[in-house]
Amino acid sequence: MNRKQQLDKLLTAFTEEKRFISDGYYRIRTINPSTLELAYLLSGPCGDSIVHPQITLSINGEEVVGIKLIDMYSSPQLFMHRNDENSNQIDNALDKLIEKFLTKM
Repeated sequence: MNRKQQLDKLLTAFTEEKRFISDGYYRIRTINPSTLELAYLLSGPCGDSIVHPQITLSINGEEVVGIKLIDMYSSPQLFMHRNDENSNQIDNALDKLIEKFLTKM
């Protein structure tokens, strides 16, 4: 199954409302028709939510590409916009996050 097929499957189970499932919160937000945000969130000490990670996706036909990654739980915290130097790191994080979501369906 390619990323687009996996994402389509996730969209049948997850929404913009964060949903707690055993180890944290899961959420998929629609930014616009070709941009989504996939996030796994942990509870913070003050009742806030900490992204671990949150990845913004660009969808162009069957191609799904991570364009931004934020991880406020890791140390050091990560704030990445896709470029030639970090594209593999963002792709790997995206594949891991999609797999994490799929295991919670």
